[in-house]
Amino acid sequence: MFATLLEAEVADPWTVTGWLGWPDIRPFHSTPPTTAEALAARSNHYGALDHAAHALGLGPMDAFRTRPLPWRAGISVVIPARDVHDVLPDVLSALTAATARLTADTPWEAIVVDDSGTPPLRLPAGLPPQIRLVRSDTRLHCGGARNHGLARTRHGLIVFCDADTHLAPDYLNQHIARHLLAPNLITVSLREQIPAHLPVPGRSPDGSRDSRTTARYVPGRLGLHPVQAPVTVRPLDQTLGFRTFGHGRLLGPVDLPFMVKGNNLALPATTARSLGFPPEFTGWGPEDVCFAAKAIARGSYVIPVLSTGVFHRAHPPRSGSAEQRDAELAANLGHYARRLTEPAGRPWQSAGTRAVQS
Repeated sequence: MFATLLEAEVADPWTVTGWLGWPDIRPFHSTPPTTAEALAARSNHYGALDHAAHALGLGPMDAFRTRPLPWRAGISVVIPARDVHDVLPDVLSALTAATARLTADTPWEAIVVDDSGTPPLRLPAGLPPQIRLVRSDTRLHCGGARNHGLARTRHGLIVFCDADTHLAPDYLNQHIARHLLAPNLITVSLREQIPAHLPVPGRSPDGSRDSRTTARYVPGRLGLHPVQAPVTVRPLDQTLGFRTFGHGRLLGPVDLPFMVKGNNLALPATTARSLGFPPEFTGWGPEDVCFAAKAIARGSYVIPVLSTGVFHRAHPPRSGSAEQRDAELAANLGHYARRLTEPAGRPWQSAGTRAVQS
């Protein structure tokens, strides 16, 4: 079963929804469904995969832990980076520790994208040769930098990791195991915030304070969905590990695409390369959520991998101030709202700003 799914390629992502028994809404539209319409029709209930995992003696998809398994199609890690000279060495050290636990027949690479930072980044000495640095001479911002690195990847599974995010040593192996079970997943793990001045703990990350575990929202919060009264949501518990998080369901102001964070996620290269990140998002904003919305609308399932996690360096707003950050977010939320009206099955349409750079 592993070998069959490992080599599977899905030419039309909508066929995956039929394979798992979820509705294909295309016959009911005279025109292609928008991303918002497709999201409203999509279930994220991955019960069929739970049954497969149980049959293999693993347990539920979100919680099982397994020994290292080979991923012969290879792993490409893409790390957008700008002015992270102080934290990047530890991030790459954590990545190296994670790759050391891969099976010997699992090829891998990591591409660090210097997003026109000053001074230019340099890789620390002594890193494995699979880690390489590329630089953009123009500012691409986070999504564009991911595209820049993605265009240079060679392997079958893409892992996006931010340059202030430390993978746990078992991160890659635990994510691989899920992707061996199905060809159309987006897997994400929870993060623990650590102050910038403290060392990374020598234990597993604690995701109990991740916003996907518990989040509190107050009226006036910037977002696509207004908050009328204070609300606390617990997405993992309230949706049974995202299984009932679909069909456009909202928990307070958040939905399934908001569960996908660009600081750590893994998905098939065929999906990542067919989409890329929308190019017009600059500064702080949900370019990763927009990316996830299109992928989910086209058939991807979001699975939280709770058997591993990441540490994320807490830092002040990179925009310079909270006011500038909020202005960037407001503009990017407008981009996201427009993107939801695009056809789900088509590449990003021109945003009237700039093309995807690679």
